[in-house]
Amino acid sequence: MIVEAFTAIELLGDLPVIIESICTFHDKLLVGTRKGTLLFYSIEPQSDKINLIKTLKFFSKKPIYQLGAMTKFDLQLVCLTDSIISIHSVKNSDITIKANLSKTRGATSFVIHQSTASDEQASAQLAVAVKRKIVLFRWLKQGLPEELKEISLYDVPKSMVFCGSRYSHSMVVGMKGKYCHIDLRSNAVNEVLATSGKQMESTMLWIDSDRVAICKDDWSILVGDDGRPCKNDDYRSIKWSDNPIGMLYWNPYIIAVINKGLEIRTIQYNDAIQVLEMPRVRFVAQDKSLFVASTSHLWCINPKDLVFQVERLIDVKLFDLAEKINKMTIESSNDANYAARLRKINTQYAYHEFLNKKFASAMDRFQKTDVSVINVIGLFPDMLPKRHQEKQEYPECVKESNIFLNAKDQEAGIEALITYLVSQRYYLNKNEKKLKDAKLTKTIIDTTLLKCYLQNRPSMVASLLRLKDNECHIPECEKFLKRHKRVSDIILLYKSKDLHEKALNTLRTFGSSPNSTQELSGPDHTIKYLMELGPDHFELIKTYSKWVIERHPDKCLDIFTGDEAVRVLPHIEVYEHIKSLNPDIAFKYMEQIIDIWGIDSPEVEESLIQLLLEKVIHEWTVNGGNSSTLSSDLSSGKIGELRSRLLHYLERLKKYDADKILKMITYDMPLYEELAILFGRQVQESKALFFYCHVIRDQNKAEKFAEKYEEKYRLQEKEQPDKRTKTYKKDIFLQLLDMYINPPPKNKINLDNFKIAEAEPNLAAARNVLTRQYKYIDIIKALQMLPSNTKLSEVEDFMCQIIKDKTKQRRKNQIFKSLHQADHLQVKSRKIFYQRDKLIIAGDDVCFMCNKRVGDCAFAYYPDHRIVHYGCMNK
Repeated sequence: MIVEAFTAIELLGDLPVIIESICTFHDKLLVGTRKGTLLFYSIEPQSDKINLIKTLKFFSKKPIYQLGAMTKFDLQLVCLTDSIISIHSVKNSDITIKANLSKTRGATSFVIHQSTASDEQASAQLAVAVKRKIVLFRWLKQGLPEELKEISLYDVPKSMVFCGSRYSHSMVVGMKGKYCHIDLRSNAVNEVLATSGKQMESTMLWIDSDRVAICKDDWSILVGDDGRPCKNDDYRSIKWSDNPIGMLYWNPYIIAVINKGLEIRTIQYNDAIQVLEMPRVRFVAQDKSLFVASTSHLWCINPKDLVFQVERLIDVKLFDLAEKINKMTIESSNDANYAARLRKINTQYAYHEFLNKKFASAMDRFQKTDVSVINVIGLFPDMLPKRHQEKQEYPECVKESNIFLNAKDQEAGIEALITYLVSQRYYLNKNEKKLKDAKLTKTIIDTTLLKCYLQNRPSMVASLLRLKDNECHIPECEKFLKRHKRVSDIILLYKSKDLHEKALNTLRTFGSSPNSTQELSGPDHTIKYLMELGPDHFELIKTYSKWVIERHPDKCLDIFTGDEAVRVLPHIEVYEHIKSLNPDIAFKYMEQIIDIWGIDSPEVEESLIQLLLEKVIHEWTVNGGNSSTLSSDLSSGKIGELRSRLLHYLERLKKYDADKILKMITYDMPLYEELAILFGRQVQESKALFFYCHVIRDQNKAEKFAEKYEEKYRLQEKEQPDKRTKTYKKDIFLQLLDMYINPPPKNKINLDNFKIAEAEPNLAAARNVLTRQYKYIDIIKALQMLPSNTKLSEVEDFMCQIIKDKTKQRRKNQIFKSLHQADHLQVKSRKIFYQRDKLIIAGDDVCFMCNKRVGDCAFAYYPDHRIVHYGCMNK
């Protein structure tokens, strides 16, 4: 005996009569005898006694082979005696026969099915085996059962059972050699199971709404209400020690009547629970209590206290059954200690499963307990630090066990532990404020998770370390990561804990070492790390970008330009830092932020121009400081290339301070075109024109400067249209003309310090300006500026172009005048056409809409001669 789940109490012994049947309902017990006597007993609920209420000696002249009670409506007793079914009413202790069911003459057995429904459609069914057929009756309300149908079979039914908890539409019937399923709607009969020739009895038991147990030799097979074996692995079959001759179901136990008494097992896992030895038991009855009887003795089978069963089942490690019975305690009596017992079951079950290497099941159970996550981690070797392991307390079964985990066991265990820890981590994050020592627990969880990932899922290590809220213990994790040579994950660990300096030191060590592993060799990891730091760690960026700039100038620029995030770094400080290490890289950086990012602050533009100017000056100085080194062909030589870039940015950029740039150019430096652009930027157009016309001697550039100057003031004219601006706009070309005809002395325009020659008049250039730019020049003033000895032939092209343009403009104006005159005549003609009609409103003219006189009101006149008030027009 594993558990004492039931006790057998002898109620009646050595009776002077021979028992043939028993039946129980409510708190009553009926005993039918071989001589036809019916004994009526009452059961005392709180004691183990029964009292004989009445003896009906002449209830029947024949043996009472079977008794049954229908309690759905009014209480009725169904009795099989003398091969016929009789119906009796039961009131108090009086039993009165109501009818014999004549259709049941020759009956050998019957079965009653009472619906569990409480609605108006509730009913009870009665099936009677009569020779080779089944006669089916139904109670719909109080009164006698109504016959429904007869179902013919090929053999005599030995046992029957209905299927289903509500109105049943099927049965399972035991006959010689087989069990069959009958569909009561279609009368279809299908074989369920064949039995052996040794089996004398067909024993069946209805368990619940969708399961029936049928016996084959010493096995009980569970089938559904469709007659097919149950698919659930835990509910397929039950093995007995002997062939059952009867069965009872008392949740969660199934009880079989065997030769030596009662055998009790669990229906779910077929666990042998108990054997009650009672000689020659043949009859069973069940309602609120269980009763069994032999021909001369009667016993009451009482279940033990549920709490007692739970405790005993825990001791014998039948935890599933203990959990199920524990649930029954709260259903039956609302037991306040239910939760505590459930925790105890789950806790011991979890440890038991762990010791049996069922790790996944054990971790699921630990989720339902109050065992600390640290305690669970301590079950696994080398997961907890020694100082924490020594504080853990475990049950005796764990202390006494000497569990050995091979490689396969360890992998399975760690996989289950990972699932458990992830779940615990989620719970901890949601309830962190409510829990004690939450931070320490989270640190141990994350550190253990990292160790587990290193063993089972190395690819998940990085994912854990990237979590912003990871609480990995740095020294412990560092030790394990180094043991597994996970240098890149060590970097992630440092980064997640804001230990950027340690991470960058490690990256520099591996990145700059020639013997470094291929994974971290080179500057790429350092570059990526620095790109992600942001402006708050700019000093670190400066410190650890030095070795990349010095050793890998081709890649270092990515630190400051490789991602959108680095745009927020202070540009000037970045420029100064790079410039101090490599001016060429600094220039590329400035080009990047100006040309690609579109940064246009004065400081950035000035820094780029100053850097280029310094390079030009340096190159000029290296080559001896001679003006001959500044070739007019800007595409030749290094200095030509530098000057080309410098001129490009001087022309293109708009916000730099020209004064700051001019201060860098000394009087002996022949950077004439640069000076011309800078003077133009300062609105010193006379100096700019002087350089273009008489130093550089490039007419195209001089005119281009004047055009830009004129365009600039054309825009100003739109924004601020005033006379001064319009006059000043036209003067620029007159100044250009004057610069060629009457060049000023150097000292007059403050250029006497520059080492340039005095200018001489250039009338040919002046005439070219007149010819090409005559549209922007005041002709009268221009002609007055020409020398008095200028020949007409010298300005012939200019004058011809002017006369041609004026003639063209005159013709154009004449055409426009003619077109406007024709348009005027057309409009005048249309006016005369529309004014040709005359309308006189008489005193009796009425509105077409309202039929009131128009009088002197405003009116509208339609082409069909209708007149309406102006107010009525829209109606």
